[in-house]
Amino acid sequence: MMIYPIIASLIALIAILYLCYIKLFKKSIMFYLFWILIWLFVVIFAFVPELSIAIANIFGISRGLDFLIIVAIIVLFYLVFRLYIKVDKLQEEMTDIVTEIALNNEISAEKDNNKKG
Repeated sequence: MMIYPIIASLIALIAILYLCYIKLFKKSIMFYLFWILIWLFVVIFAFVPELSIAIANIFGISRGLDFLIIVAIIVLFYLVFRLYIKVDKLQEEMTDIVTEIALNNEISAEKDNNKKG
């Protein structure tokens, strides 16, 4: 038996335990299940590499590793896109908050000037 399946299983187990430790599932069960599924696929493809070849052939790709790399790149692009959307939304919210604080400070400064004068 090769050492790769054992290492992949240990990494997957550590990742799943870490997900449980940080209690990510309380925030979003779908995101938690997504990562559990990803790590289970890592373990399955580590122990049964022929499965990745069979799935790759369905999509017209000759090698299983090429298929796995393509899927990984697609998933990474999707995650980067989601992060971009979240960062953009946070930036808009931060701009709104800063604008509101600035307006409130200006209004309170005008009130203080009116009381003194």
